[in-house]
Formats: sequence, C-alpha cells, structure tokens
Amino acid sequence: MGLLDTPVSGMDAYNQWMQVIGNNIANVNTVGYKSSDVNFETMLSQTMSQGASAGGGTNPEQVGLGVAVGQIAPNFSEGSLVQTGSPSDMAINGNGFFVVNTKPDGTGTFYYERAGNFAPDSNGYLVDPNGNYLMGVDTSTSTSGTGSGTGTGSANTTPTWSAINIESLAANSGTGTTGTTPTFSGQPSTYTIGQNGTITVQNGKTYNIMLADFPNPSGLDAVGNNLYQAPTGGNEGTVTYNQGGQSNLGTIQQGMLEQSNVDLTKEMSNMIQAQTDYNANSKVINTANGMLQFMLQQV
Repeated sequence: MGLLDTPVSGMDAYNQWMQVIGNNIANVNTVGYKSSDVNFETMLSQTMSQGASAGGGTNPEQVGLGVAVGQIAPNFSEGSLVQTGSPSDMAINGNGFFVVNTKPDGTGTFYYERAGNFAPDSNGYLVDPNGNYLMGVDTSTSTSGTGSGTGTGSANTTPTWSAINIESLAANSGTGTTGTTPTFSGQPSTYTIGQNGTITVQNGKTYNIMLADFPNPSGLDAVGNNLYQAPTGGNEGTVTYNQGGQSNLGTIQQGMLEQSNVDLTKEMSNMIQAQTDYNANSKVINTANGMLQFMLQQV
C-alpha cells in the first residue's frame, strides 16, 4: 500500500545513507581513504490523471511513491599529506594510483591504491601492508603506455612490470644478465625516490614507479584493504600508465603519506540530518498506521 510504502522507502534510503556516513567516520584515520557521498533520486510517480490542453488546460496529477539511493559516489579529492620520515612511505600529490600486484613478476592480480605506506619485505621488495608488490619498470623499458583496466594490455603499450627491490646486490651477483635472477645480500640499500617516481638504489639499480590514471576513477571497485580493482566491462575507462608529473598525474612525495579525505564536521552534520529524516519518515508510518486503524474501525 502506497501510504506505507512511501515512508518505508525513505527509511530504507536514509538507513543506507547512515551506513555510508558510519563507514566514512570509521575510516577517518585510514591512510589514503576516499570518502563517499550519497545522492538520492525520486521513485516512479503514480499518475492520478493525465494533463490535457482542452478546456483551458490541466496539468497531470502525480503522487510520488518515495525516494531511493541514486548513487553512492566516491570522493577522490586529495587528502592532506603528512610527513612520516620513513623513506619507503610515499604520497601522490595530485591524480593517479600506485600499481601493485600479488606477484613480483606482475603475473598475479593487479590492484590500484592511493595509500603509499610501503615497506621492504624479507627479500627487499617494497610491499603494502597486504603483501602486494609495488610495481614499476627498469630503465630499459618504456616509461609510459596504455593498457586494459586489468593492466595486461598489449606488449607494445603496457609497461614490462617489475617489482621494486631496494636490497643491496650480493658481491658475486654482478649486474645480472637477461634470464638470470640476481641474488641479494639481505642488507637494505640506501635509495632515493624522485618526484617523478624514479628510484635510485645505492647498488646501481634504478626503477621508475608507474602511476595509473583512469578517466573515471569512480568506476573502480573498492575491494577492501585500501585497494581498488578495474572490473571487467566497468565504467572506469582505459587505464594509462606514466611517471609522476607526466600528463594528468601528480608527483610522488617520499617520506610522506596521504591521509583520509573525510571531513568529520561534514559527516557529523550529515549524521544529524540522516537521523532527523529517518525519524520523520517513521512518524509518517505511525500517522499512516493510525489512519488505517481508524478506517478499519469504521467498517
């Protein structure tokens, strides 16, 4: 019955809004977290009578049937950057995502993230807190390219991926040859990260951190653990890879982290509004129920 369905739709919509608000507040201190905003839309209206031009003209009579959540839109505005002093921490000052993979050779699953809290693992690879490898290319490969949303693409357009390793090479490993995996000493090496993402390691190795750019980052799927994934057939557009500061991409800041972009004042205000709107719809239900009870008593 429309008398009850309409306020129920309101309670459902504002309940979803409260869930989004709660998630934003819960992640106020999450590195690189992007808040979400809720947009509402009207539901299909019930037409009581059609409009007509005859007899002076009458407008259509329509009764709205409620409200629904039209969109939950991530807000990709940049969070504030804070200095940590850790050389493996990185922040993107501007657009772009770090590219990570579940395998060091890039044959695993690709993910994208704004959180740059990387640290060397036991083998010297820079990994995120989930163990995903930070990906880049060495200086012998192209520093830019485009590819599919999964990061596979064609050999001519997608970088030849390599996990970033900052350990010192063992004394007998030399510079290595094609098809040979160099051995590492197990000792961390001094390294610097330029704003364009070029990592220069004390052992002589250099890498270029490649950032990913999407025409519509809101089309990415948030899969938890600060990670995003490009869905098959999604609306994120074709990913492009380049170094920091190139094209539309931001620069990389070493020793810094991007904080959550949650505006706590805004979220608290939204929470009060959502609660007020939810309670108002519940009162409509109570009033409608009283009207129905009165009607039944008259039968």
